[in-house]
Amino acid sequence: MLLDIYVFFFVLVFFGLCIFLHELGHFLAAKWRGLHIIAFSIGFKKVWGYKYKGVEYRIGCIPFGGYVDLPQIDCTGEARDENGNVLPSVKPLDKIIVAFSGPFFNVLFGLALGTIIWIHGFPMDTPKMPAFQIASVTDDSPEYKAGLRKDDIVEKVNGKAFYATWNDIVRKVLFTVGDVELSVLRGNERLEIKYKPAVNKKVMAEEGIAYPYFLPKILVLVPMKDSPADKAGIRKNDIVLKIDGAELGGYDDFIKKVNESVGRPMVFTVYRQGKIIEVGGVSAIKEDTGLYKIGVNHDPSHLPIVIGDVLPGSPAEKAGFVKGDVVKKIDGKSITVPEMFSMLIQQSMGKEMEFIVSRGENLVTLKVFPKQMKEYTIGLEEVFYNYPNPFEQFMDVIDMTYKSVRGMICKAIWGTSTLKPSHMSGPVGIVAIIGKTVYRGNFIQAIYIVVMITFSLAILNLLPIPVLDGGHIVLATLESIRRKPVPESMVKPVFIVFITLLIGLMIFVTYADFKRFILPKVKPVTATEALKEKPAEEKPAEEKAKEEPKP
Repeated sequence: MLLDIYVFFFVLVFFGLCIFLHELGHFLAAKWRGLHIIAFSIGFKKVWGYKYKGVEYRIGCIPFGGYVDLPQIDCTGEARDENGNVLPSVKPLDKIIVAFSGPFFNVLFGLALGTIIWIHGFPMDTPKMPAFQIASVTDDSPEYKAGLRKDDIVEKVNGKAFYATWNDIVRKVLFTVGDVELSVLRGNERLEIKYKPAVNKKVMAEEGIAYPYFLPKILVLVPMKDSPADKAGIRKNDIVLKIDGAELGGYDDFIKKVNESVGRPMVFTVYRQGKIIEVGGVSAIKEDTGLYKIGVNHDPSHLPIVIGDVLPGSPAEKAGFVKGDVVKKIDGKSITVPEMFSMLIQQSMGKEMEFIVSRGENLVTLKVFPKQMKEYTIGLEEVFYNYPNPFEQFMDVIDMTYKSVRGMICKAIWGTSTLKPSHMSGPVGIVAIIGKTVYRGNFIQAIYIVVMITFSLAILNLLPIPVLDGGHIVLATLESIRRKPVPESMVKPVFIVFITLLIGLMIFVTYADFKRFILPKVKPVTATEALKEKPAEEKPAEEKAKEEPKP
């Protein structure tokens, strides 16, 4: 209950601030330039109002934005006050300043919040990679038909080198208009793989987007100073291909082989700056993590918690856990977020715990004593943070906005993209995304989403579309050039058309958000689950792979 209140308060404060500050920018600029202000409203359809010094401050029951009622900015007729009295016209420059100030305040708010991200940093889904090795590719996919194969090393996307996370790579594919080009290294041969991306019906099926039909092995190493890896010659951004000649299925397989070495020197085959080299003498050391564990592997980012491998000799094996058990309750508590699994185990401090799991059609009660585990390590950074400065964050939103709009236009006209208006999110979707992020305890990630939203609000409002701030700026600029306002007979019909389109778009986007977040029809499928249904090559090897990047 307290968590729900916290989530509600966070969403109310930060989402409300995006709207409030936008309207505050208009309000303060109008005050400065001496314009007549009838009302300042947060939300539409007034349910409360209070008049102070000639301005009515309102709260609306429809939380889809807000407005400052400025009749002298209105280009669709003669400016009149709340009593019907004609108001004097204002200079085009005043109109431009007032229209621009709303988006400008959003940018200032985004830069201020972005400073928090810059200082604190936020966890990335994966480390940034200068290249990556293909872990799996579906055999009936466009990528496979074009020639992409398991173990290929992707060095460039669309002819450009990258230093990016897996999500960044996915974005590069999604925003591509036309064919995707992958430059790959296969053994000592370099190849160009060119394919037309297709809608991936197994991943986010209802979204209808071209999510890649391949997955990477996330095995990028960042050794800590004076660690065994550093001393052996492992360098930052080395990509591990093999250990002692054996291929790796993913990060879990990497950890398993390090632990199995029991300190014995290992030989790492790595990809480094376009070359494949061997680094020998990598000896792991024993580390007391201080963490309590029961000895199972599982995906820590998704519900329900499904038990993967049960480690031999572990408390979980002794308690009777088997692969495929679905955790329903721990010590009588239902698992509502993935993080609860590890948190409750740590809180036990080694005392007996009761797990209720579903096994087939039956519920099974298992009792287990967690214990502190000792593991072997070669000294790597395991949590990767990004520290983009506020201006980098702003430019990233501009880039995504441009590519999204370009993709939707290309989809509508030429069909060369999979991006559609239904992929946009309105207030319902934004609130759902922020709320879900806060609920999972990712406060910094939630702040980052708010930064993206407030920057997006500024950019979208500056588009040269009638009824938006950018439209008012265009009309005021034309008025300045013509030395007289644009005729009402020309402006009013255009405004009516665009207001109708804008309302229609809001209804459409809200409906899409309800389908996506409020009324889910199918159980969400992770990328790894979907792609594993039809592995590209040897099935046993694919079933062992656990390479899905952590969000």
